Amino acid sequence: MRLTVRDYFKYTSWPIIAAAAALIVIGVLTIRTSEMSGQGGVNWLRQIVWGCVAVAAFWVATVVPYQRVGREAYWIFCISMVLLVAVFLFAPTRQSHRWIPVGPTSFGVKFQPAEVAKLAFVILLAWYLRHGDHYRRLKGLIVPFVLTFVPMGLILREPDLGTSLVFVPTLYVMLFMAGAKLRHLLGIMAVATGVLLLPIPWRVPPPPPPPAPPQIELAVGQAEPTEEQLADAEKLANEAAFRHGVATAQHNDFVNGYMSVAYGSFEVGGIKYAVLAAPLLLIESHQLKRVEGWLRQGDQAVMRRIGFQLKLSKMTLSSGRWRGWGRWHNQHAFFDMLPDDHTDFIFAVIGGRWGLVGCMGVLVLYGIIVVFGLEIATITADPFGRLLAIGVLVLLVGQVVINVGMAMGLMPITGMTLPLVSYGGSSLVVNCAALGLLVNVGQRRPIHLGRRPFEYGEPVDKPHAYEPFAKKYREQANGQP
Repeated sequence: MRLTVRDYFKYTSWPIIAAAAALIVIGVLTIRTSEMSGQGGVNWLRQIVWGCVAVAAFWVATVVPYQRVGREAYWIFCISMVLLVAVFLFAPTRQSHRWIPVGPTSFGVKFQPAEVAKLAFVILLAWYLRHGDHYRRLKGLIVPFVLTFVPMGLILREPDLGTSLVFVPTLYVMLFMAGAKLRHLLGIMAVATGVLLLPIPWRVPPPPPPPAPPQIELAVGQAEPTEEQLADAEKLANEAAFRHGVATAQHNDFVNGYMSVAYGSFEVGGIKYAVLAAPLLLIESHQLKRVEGWLRQGDQAVMRRIGFQLKLSKMTLSSGRWRGWGRWHNQHAFFDMLPDDHTDFIFAVIGGRWGLVGCMGVLVLYGIIVVFGLEIATITADPFGRLLAIGVLVLLVGQVVINVGMAMGLMPITGMTLPLVSYGGSSLVVNCAALGLLVNVGQRRPIHLGRRPFEYGEPVDKPHAYEPFAKKYREQANGQP
């Protein structure tokens, strides 16, 4: 149903819009702050441009009735899956296939399909679960889990561990709100945890063998090598020793990463084995190093080697104390060392620049979005609208928890942006579109009526609480007084 201009402004949840706008402004200011401590840049100007695009995406998401979006859920999901496959056709960036270039290469504009896939997944799952009680049976949970693992597997293949982590919590909360039995969900979680923690022996590779000494070929009739030949042989031996030292250090670093997270080790026939959890054999080596750095935060040697990013994040976050630094650019020699300070670790920059007050302010703004979003989900009578609102909120909260926990050292570094704040056009536009759908549900919640949401069995004869209000709108639509 199309809304009039008057109804659009009347039923719009303005606290959500105000909080989202404040977060975008804070993000631009924080990106500008991070660039002041370095060599400068124009990322904050680009973020302003992306903010304008995000506002347009938000407006479109509020104007188009969300039921119409739901009817196209399968197409939206299929297109997002095609885009997730298409990323592998382009050259990797920073050893991962996450972006699709848009326009001329000189513009540097890239699009991240994984962000679209998260929202497409929420829309499709809400549409699939809106009616029926098939998911109250264990067999009926197969389709929702398949719809979850398909995009999750493609995103892990990129690899992008951080983005993939939000899918399973979103699935579980939406299933629970739709009416799935708690014992089924807990049972699946228990079995999955057992499989993930299943100990598997892994053969520890032996260290590289020492290099053979260089051979000096003597000419016919030559009894002893010349000084020049001895110097060349010594040079080759030194180069071989250097390469062997580098290879040995890389081998030790590789093995120590696995041994630090292993259940234990044993030897059979002189061959050493480490007992590892199953997922540790599937993740990339740099991801394993991040887990090791997170588990061994008290080891200064580890923090200097593979945990330096986490160490700098905690130092930057805590350095702001209560109110932060008054003049950030004066501290550039210290704060410029934090990598990805405008994306994954922007919360640490907020803590350093504005202190605990700034961090709490950002969390309060997210809390406003969640509170008013829950109000929309609670009052909404339409099952699809309620599930869509819940899915958007879980998606938002999941990203915030992972990013903040990562910056504080409470979770391993996985690569997750802070929604509406971190630099990145794809994340900003998609999150604004998701909030637009949330506001969309709130704008149309008294009008779309159907069966009582999440009730099963025989229809309930008692009229819905919104029936008198909806009857008034139907009479006005038919021209009755």
